[in-house]
Amino acid sequence: MDYTTRLLNSLMPLVQERVRSSLEEGDPSSISEMERRVQSALQDIGATWLGEWMEQMDGAYPQSQVSCCCGEEAEYVRRREGVIITLLGRVNFRRGYYLCPHCHHGQYLLDQRLGYRTGCLTPELTSRAGRIGAEIPFERARDLLEELTGVSLSENSVRDATQEVGAEVAAQEEEYAAESQDVEVLLAHDRLPGKEKPDRLYGSVDGIKVPVEGEWRELKVGCWHLQEEPADHGAVDESEKEARATEISYYCDFLDSETFGYLAWATGCQRLADQAKELVFVADGAAWIWKLVQTHFPQAVQIVDWYHAVEYIAPIAQAAFGEETPQSQAWQHRVRTDLWEGRFEQVLSSFEELLDHPKAGEAARKAWNYYTNNRQRMRYAKFRARGLRIGSGTVESGCKQIGTQRLKVAGARWGLEGARRTAKGRAALLSNQWSSITTRLGCVPLAA
Repeated sequence: MDYTTRLLNSLMPLVQERVRSSLEEGDPSSISEMERRVQSALQDIGATWLGEWMEQMDGAYPQSQVSCCCGEEAEYVRRREGVIITLLGRVNFRRGYYLCPHCHHGQYLLDQRLGYRTGCLTPELTSRAGRIGAEIPFERARDLLEELTGVSLSENSVRDATQEVGAEVAAQEEEYAAESQDVEVLLAHDRLPGKEKPDRLYGSVDGIKVPVEGEWRELKVGCWHLQEEPADHGAVDESEKEARATEISYYCDFLDSETFGYLAWATGCQRLADQAKELVFVADGAAWIWKLVQTHFPQAVQIVDWYHAVEYIAPIAQAAFGEETPQSQAWQHRVRTDLWEGRFEQVLSSFEELLDHPKAGEAARKAWNYYTNNRQRMRYAKFRARGLRIGSGTVESGCKQIGTQRLKVAGARWGLEGARRTAKGRAALLSNQWSSITTRLGCVPLAA
C-alpha cells in the first residue's frame, strides 16, 4: 500500500464521522450556521490529517541508528508523542526518538526535517498571530485570531509571536550593520550598473515619546522611500499635494542619536543610499537629526519640512495682531508667500520688525533663530524647481502608526525590550516586509 493510499484510508472514517455529525445536528437556521459547522469539521479533519501526514513522513520502519552530533551513533528507542500548535489547532502525532549512548543526546529526525519543536507554535501560526498583534493590542489580537481562525491562544502567546518577529527584525538589522561596515560589500555597491542605483532616494528621521517602564522614552523612527513622480507645486497653499512616496521602508529603536545614526547608515546601505544619484533628507529642524545626516550622509540635500517651518509664523501674527484679524491673516500670508518663493531676507526682516514687540517679541525671536540656523535647508523655491519633496509626512506617519497607534494604546504597559520588539515588528509590517521577515522564524514556545 503506497503512502497516499495509507493516508486516505486513515482519514476517510473521520471525514465520514464529522460530516454525519454536522448533518445530524439538525437543520441550520442560517447560512452562517452552516459555515460554522463546516469550518469546525474541516478544522478537526485538517488537524488529524496533519498529524497522520507527519507520522507517515516519519516512515513505517525507523532506522536502527542515526548519526549523532558527537560523531557517534544514536540508537532508536521508540516512537514518542509530540504536539505542535498550528493554524489548525493542536496537532498530536508520534515519531521516532533516538538516544546516543555515548553523549546521551536525544533527537527526533522528523522534528529536524520539518523544522519544528514539540510544544511550540509553528512559524506559520506565529506569523499570523504576530501580524494581528502588530496591528492591535494583544488581548484584542487574541480574540480576533480565534474569531478568524478558530485557534485559541493566550494573550501572552500572541505577544510572544509578535515580539519574535521584532526580534528577527533586530537580528536582520545586525546583519545589515555588519554589511554596512564591510569594505567588499560597499565596493560591490560601487560596481553596480547605473540603472540599478536609485535616481533619487529620500530619507527622513523623527522621534516620538512613548511610555516605557514608567517613564517617557523617545522612540526614534527613520524611513527610506522613493517618489512616484516629481512634485509640482504652484501657489503657496496648505492643500498642496506632493507626489506620493513609494517603496517605503521604516526602521526604529530606543537608541541615543549617535547609535541610531549607525542604524540609519546600515538600513540606508540596504537601499543603496551610498550610491543614490541624488539623496535627499527631509526632516524637522532638530539639531540631532542634522548632525546624524551630516555624519553619515554628507552628500545629501537637506530640507527642513515645510509644515514645521511655517508653524513658527502664526504664533507671531496672533500675538502681534490678534487671532483671526485681517491684519494677522495678511501678515501670515505675506510671510508664508515670501518663504515659499525664496525671498528669505524678507522673511527674516518681517521677524526682525517684531523682535521688540511686547507680546510677539519672544515668538519672533524664536522663529528668527530657527530660520537663521536652517537657512540653507529652507530654499523652498529652489527645491520645488527641482521637483523635490519638501514635506516629512512619510516619517511622521511612521511615528504615528508605530508610536501612537500601537505603543501608546490605552492600558498598555511596556518593558523596554517588549516595546522595542513590538515597534520593530510593526515597522516591518508597515514596510511590506512581513513575509520576508517571517521566513526567518523558528518555533515559538506556547506561553501560559
